[in-house]
Amino acid sequence: MQSSLLFLLLAPLLGVVLGHIHDFHGRKRFDSSSSEEDDLPGAGDGAIWALLVAGSNGWYNYRHQADVCHSYHVLLNHGIHPDRIITMMFDDIATHPENRFPGQLFNAPNGGDVYKGVKIDYKGNNVTPANFLAILQGQKDKVKGGNGRVIESTKNDKIFVYFSDHGAVGLIAFPTQMLTVKQLNDALKEMHAKQKYKELTFYLEACESGSMFENILKKDINVYAITAANSHESSWGCFCDNDMELPCLGDQFSVNWMTDSDNKSDLDAETLDEQFNIVKRLTDKSHVMHYGDLQIAREKVAEFQGHEKAPRRLILEQPEPEMSLWPVREIPILMLRREIDRSNDEGLKARLSKKIAQIHQKRHYLDGRIEALVRELIRDPNRQRQILKTHPRHGVTQMQCHHDVVNAFHRICFDFNENPYALKYVYVLANLCEDRIDADRVIEVLMDQCVDNDKRHSLDGRIEAALVRELIWKWCSRRPGVHQEKQIEIDSHRDEIREFEHRVTTKQSEDTANSAGSRRSASTTSPSRRSLQIYSNVDMLAMTVEELL
Repeated sequence: MQSSLLFLLLAPLLGVVLGHIHDFHGRKRFDSSSSEEDDLPGAGDGAIWALLVAGSNGWYNYRHQADVCHSYHVLLNHGIHPDRIITMMFDDIATHPENRFPGQLFNAPNGGDVYKGVKIDYKGNNVTPANFLAILQGQKDKVKGGNGRVIESTKNDKIFVYFSDHGAVGLIAFPTQMLTVKQLNDALKEMHAKQKYKELTFYLEACESGSMFENILKKDINVYAITAANSHESSWGCFCDNDMELPCLGDQFSVNWMTDSDNKSDLDAETLDEQFNIVKRLTDKSHVMHYGDLQIAREKVAEFQGHEKAPRRLILEQPEPEMSLWPVREIPILMLRREIDRSNDEGLKARLSKKIAQIHQKRHYLDGRIEALVRELIRDPNRQRQILKTHPRHGVTQMQCHHDVVNAFHRICFDFNENPYALKYVYVLANLCEDRIDADRVIEVLMDQCVDNDKRHSLDGRIEAALVRELIWKWCSRRPGVHQEKQIEIDSHRDEIREFEHRVTTKQSEDTANSAGSRRSASTTSPSRRSLQIYSNVDMLAMTVEELL
């Protein structure tokens, strides 16, 4: 009798508990305020992981970090646990001396502060392609700096990646380096082979972002990608002509997809394909594209952005402000012109006008260098015009050549971070590779055009392009003269220098053995080998690299 009475008293409480258990397993929901592993979404039953990346730095690029902060709140508001969200951003904008709102970022005019509450895992010089790939693939041993967090996904988990920054044909930029189409797609294929995810969705905001996936992303590796633009057009910044005295606050594609997710209280009510079509219609300055496994587009947005019902719209309030759109690569000049228009100081106007003239002069110089490169490599005028005027017809197919050439161009000619206008010409480099011109030949011409004779003379001016490339890629994180503190310190890489010296010595031995039967006398040893013999000492090699860079 007593046990029956006890059961009747406890039955309602038991029903509530069972109801919560059913809701958790049925909808994979969780308490977003809890940090206990057992409370995380899909623990043992498939989780949602997210990697959010702003790949730029500098005041002009305000919008990228604002985009990523906004996306963090979108996911958090829809129930993704913060322990499942990993963020990468340089974090130099909220505290920038030109920021009229210290410690705050805005993704829309007079909207909410999106910086507040964002946990940043990788900042400053730790925002690198190597870290991005290591985090994505769950390789804790390969991460350098930051807090060491990586995506610890399994074959049952889903991954959402959002990246916002500059881009070009076959590459997306990071603060001092870039990630090429080869690197990204190799990583995705390897992740699939190792069963690192069930499905992966990638939202990419960058100029010519379609080129990272067009005719490259395989349809059978469970990856679905949406890009802000096709493979040959710019993406657009938005809220550029704002009255907050700030740069462009966002990017059109990014603000559109996040606003759509903000507006939907329940993301289980919308599919990825529906979101794609909404964003494609609203993004009228570029062609939003999608690639990969289009079957994934039939799934609900909630499967990648969270199942919780959002209580309210986070960022924008009705009515929505005018977007005031600017093409991304013209933003530096347009910002200066806006400042001129708003100023009554004639002296300031003159200084700003001079800056604009200097930018145009630098661009004119770059235009000439690209044309000279093509003329040197291709003699036929018709082919020259085709290389200079058209984008690759079938995307980037010669991925190793593309990877080598764009890295060399970035290292020894024009740092893409310091010269974002140079990104517009990456399609020319891609065309040279698609035309089956050898990568070492292209790099050799780049050396001739971009490295001063006196610097090249320090290596006798004759070292083979491939070996010079090895030196440059190993030791140069940036061209000298800007942000010296970011230079790689050669003294901290003595072991790697010795390894490189060993490789050079091995190559010399192999070359000597291969040419033994050619009856070539010792007096005809190539200048390249003589130069390498001169610099065989480790310390001398290090000093030579410093001189070259």
